[in-house]
Amino acid sequence: MTNASTDNLAAVQRQYERWPYPHVPLLALVPSTQPWQLHCDYLFDRCGSGAAPKQPRIWIAGCGTFQPYVFGIANPKADILATDLSEHSLRLAKRRCRVHGLRHVQFAACDLNDPTTWPAGEFDMIECYGVLMNLPNPAATLKALGERLTPRGILRVMVYPQFSRSRIFQLQRLARLCGLHAGERDHPARFRALVRGLHKAHPLRFAFTTYEDSKNDAGVVDGFLHAGDRFFTGLQLGALICGANLTPAMWFHRPWAQPSVMAERLRLTDTSQSFVLHYLDIWQELRTNFIVCLRRADAPPRERGPLRTHPTFSTGGPLRHCLRLQRLRLLGGRVPTRTGQGEIVLSAKHARALATGIERLPDSARARLCADGLLLGGPLPVETLSVQEDLPDNSFATAPLQIGRLAPNPLYAHLFAAFELAQRHPELGLADLELQCARFAPWAEPLEQRPIHFGLTPYKTFQMFRVNVLDHLGRAPLPVAHSFADVRLRNDAACLQQLREWLRHADLPASLTPSDATLRELWSIVFGYQSLFMAIDGA
Repeated sequence: MTNASTDNLAAVQRQYERWPYPHVPLLALVPSTQPWQLHCDYLFDRCGSGAAPKQPRIWIAGCGTFQPYVFGIANPKADILATDLSEHSLRLAKRRCRVHGLRHVQFAACDLNDPTTWPAGEFDMIECYGVLMNLPNPAATLKALGERLTPRGILRVMVYPQFSRSRIFQLQRLARLCGLHAGERDHPARFRALVRGLHKAHPLRFAFTTYEDSKNDAGVVDGFLHAGDRFFTGLQLGALICGANLTPAMWFHRPWAQPSVMAERLRLTDTSQSFVLHYLDIWQELRTNFIVCLRRADAPPRERGPLRTHPTFSTGGPLRHCLRLQRLRLLGGRVPTRTGQGEIVLSAKHARALATGIERLPDSARARLCADGLLLGGPLPVETLSVQEDLPDNSFATAPLQIGRLAPNPLYAHLFAAFELAQRHPELGLADLELQCARFAPWAEPLEQRPIHFGLTPYKTFQMFRVNVLDHLGRAPLPVAHSFADVRLRNDAACLQQLREWLRHADLPASLTPSDATLRELWSIVFGYQSLFMAIDGA
């Protein structure tokens, strides 16, 4: 590792020692029927690995304070090992499991950048959720994790997407420009006050206030003051997977975000799933992080085990769990999902059949319960999942800082990346922008609502500014600047003075002495949100 990588890793470790994440009350309960999609038998079945071992060996690599408890609830018969770089996080996770009576979870310190600290042996399942983006060499780590899988084992990975998370990255940039970081105890509260002081129609205020963890300091640090965050494009994720000798077996996404479904509906033919995911991300219709279950490239052919009830919904288990199942069998109920498909409505009749005899179910009911995942086994789905590195990734970045009388607002650069994609990359063979939007029309789910009329999704923003965006695409390409040091805003002096006045009233570190370039970038973030285009001149 380089010195910079070592320093960054040390900063991440200090962050989680000081701010263990997530912040969840010790006595908080997860209902035993809630994490059923994290059960090893369900994951093996969905991934085509057949039936899971009766006592699977699970490694949570980078466990934080909460995942060991959730996996312990989901897999009561597994042998679970939870590891983390942060000793503080491990202590909290261990205490939670002991309080809730989960004795089958063990804990150990582990640095994923140092294989000598890794646990010995192979694992039937490895959970690496929200970890790879914090590591200096995620490709090497993913490959090494894959080598620790049993032949039919499953590796579940989550990484951040570039465009769907653009607002979070912009908030991180705002924090850095304002001198706020994870190293000071009062900085999360200062940042919270700073963002809540933005106008109610500001898209960054919306992104912050709707972020699940924004109300607690550990969540603010993990989301917005992080020492080593990064993103992946769909193409980068595809290359990462292929380079690790792994293959996708299940995308842990809502139905609309399945690559095969999207490719058909949006008529994206003759392209890889890595590009399909990239396209879905650039239009911000993914609505989740990238979450994928992987198998080894040399794994046995995909198969399903015998038809059987999901173990969570069969008989047995602790008294509280049995009472929940009994309630389902008497009254029916709703079963929450983690794959974004909404709640599954389970009738009392079907709940009883899951426990007493699925052979009594009609074929239509069996098919539905198989599709939902409450019934395992049966025939494999027709599609086979694959990712190939088929397109160069370095040209698919956020739209650059452009110069002109009607230049795209830098705050909305990620929206223009979607608007300009077909024009900048004719080799992709995409339809023109209007036809792309027309194909999105039945499926797009704009986030915009009062008081935010535009700026949260490309689809809705294009609807509101169709003429302006098409006029922009019809003009000659604008010059590009490398940074805000190379540009001037219209009424530059007045803008800088407005920003200095704003800084005087903000609760920021006294040592903050921003340059004019920083002030211009801050102005575009804080005050530029009202316009899709703005006047930007060359220096």
